[in-house]
Amino acid sequence: MSELPDLTRPDPYRFWWEERVRFSDLDALGHVNNNAIGVYFEQARIAMVIEGGGFREGNDWTVVLARSVIEYKAELLFPNSIRVGVRPLRVGNSSLTIGAGIFLGDRCIATQEAVCVTVDKAAHRPTPIPESLRAALARA
Repeated sequence: MSELPDLTRPDPYRFWWEERVRFSDLDALGHVNNNAIGVYFEQARIAMVIEGGGFREGNDWTVVLARSVIEYKAELLFPNSIRVGVRPLRVGNSSLTIGAGIFLGDRCIATQEAVCVTVDKAAHRPTPIPESLRAALARA
């Protein structure tokens, strides 16, 4: 088994998503709250899946989040622009593990490991990962 990349460094990522910190993302102390961090990760993950043909009208499959582990590394304040790097860590038959990192410049704010499952929309059951998504993951 190959060693997993260090998600706290920007160099392992080839797929990037940019976000702006919104005032509504803040907690009572003026820090970006944990829910907003999860939304940043979600937006980047969804953008990568869209690149692979996901979330399109007419698809008989979709991708759902089955597990999410977030590690918070540093505080994030308003106003700021951030980058979210996303990459596949493991690709199985119907599930994949995605690694992601939120960066302010080269400083890591948080990392996430997310297990996602491709699901048949009609049956609500796991289905094999489509080739278009596999190809996008190979590029990411």
